[in-house]
Amino acid sequence: MLSRRFIRIKIFKVLFSSVHSQNFDLASAENELIKSMEKTRQLYFLLLSLPGTLVRYARERIDIGMQKYHPTQEETNPNLRFVNNKAIGVLDSDKELTDSRIHGLNWNANRGYIKQLYDSLKEEPYFLEYMNAVEAPGFQEDLKFLMDFYGSQLDDDPELYSLLEDRSLHWNDDVAYVCNIILTQLSGLQTEHDKLKHPPLFYNDDDRNFATQLFAHSLQHYGEYVNYIEKFAQNWDLERIAATDTILIVMGVAEAVAFPQIPIKVTLNEMVEISKFYSTGNSKMFVNGILDRIIKFLTAEGEIEKRGRGLVEK
Repeated sequence: MLSRRFIRIKIFKVLFSSVHSQNFDLASAENELIKSMEKTRQLYFLLLSLPGTLVRYARERIDIGMQKYHPTQEETNPNLRFVNNKAIGVLDSDKELTDSRIHGLNWNANRGYIKQLYDSLKEEPYFLEYMNAVEAPGFQEDLKFLMDFYGSQLDDDPELYSLLEDRSLHWNDDVAYVCNIILTQLSGLQTEHDKLKHPPLFYNDDDRNFATQLFAHSLQHYGEYVNYIEKFAQNWDLERIAATDTILIVMGVAEAVAFPQIPIKVTLNEMVEISKFYSTGNSKMFVNGILDRIIKFLTAEGEIEKRGRGLVEK
């Protein structure tokens, strides 16, 4: 589930928090890191349960309309395409997803938001096209509707972000990433009889080890690597260096030292890319320049040695 870049972002956030609070206790900090990563998988199940919750709300509205003393023509003959969506049915029948709802990953306490989201959904062009198509939808049409929902409905919803922030600070910035994971999993469905394959938190043991080792090395050597920043940032006002830049450079040095199989160019690129989203406008230049100088110095000192085909610069 977690890509290497997303793992780096999680490490960056927890390391920033640890340094800011002056908590250099490795055990407690590592527990916080793993917790933040597990929260991402919980968000995956929470967002997966959203369409089914909307369907149940829509059914309630249909039932209320049909029970009126003088129902309208639309209420008497409701359009059932959304509530009968077979792709959403695949989600609703998923055992792991059902278990997660039972254990609290549900929208039971957010009925106001569900109403708001459903009212907004009914105005979306892709919803209107789906509901008003001449031919009855097959499974692929149902699936396309569901993928349109995850592809366009949630990422720009400020109410969703506010609600999620109230439930967990670990979910900041995770919605778009999790929606992309969901889209990848949904794309593997072919029929209403298929089962959704839920990805593990880490794709393999190497990714888990990468997460814990990079974090541990960054935290344990933080003071040492900050000294290198001060040494090589002579033309910069040290008091104005963004704290986020310092964290990213420390992480970059730690990655270069602790992981000889990862190319230097990859490490530089990853830290620069993260700086574009989490630091200042000038950060990408500063992070790239200072990190490059420190890595070259440590390489000359024998502290960094890359191993493997294509990793040794000639």
